[in-house]
Amino acid sequence: MSFKFLILLFLTTIVIAQDVDSLTAKTPKMAVKRALMFPGGGQFYNNQPVKGGLLIGVALAAGFLYLDNANKYQSYNGNNATEKTSYLKLRNKYGWWIGFVYIYGLLDAVVEAHLHPIHDIMSEDLTQSKQEGKEE
Repeated sequence: MSFKFLILLFLTTIVIAQDVDSLTAKTPKMAVKRALMFPGGGQFYNNQPVKGGLLIGVALAAGFLYLDNANKYQSYNGNNATEKTSYLKLRNKYGWWIGFVYIYGLLDAVVEAHLHPIHDIMSEDLTQSKQEGKEE
């Protein structure tokens, strides 16, 4: 029992002690997992909190409006069929919006995870390295 624990401890310290390469830190696979957890999760993983917050806000607003119109449709007691139908159409519209936000967040997270190394490379100051080369 203690021998298995020591082997497990040894293997986990090897995994934990390894340096993480900055180019492989953001993977599309992990971005997909986070984006599937909740809308905007992939954006938070890709260090885009504003976009992630907007996606969460839009998804919550669409979800609230979906539930509101679903309740109005279910509890409508009037005689006007067009008003009841309008509640149904609004409910369906906001249901679609929830789906669109989810899919957009998923696709955006995957693309941003693929482009993560490019953002690091493009943020380098190339003029500074040229000036250092001329001085030598």
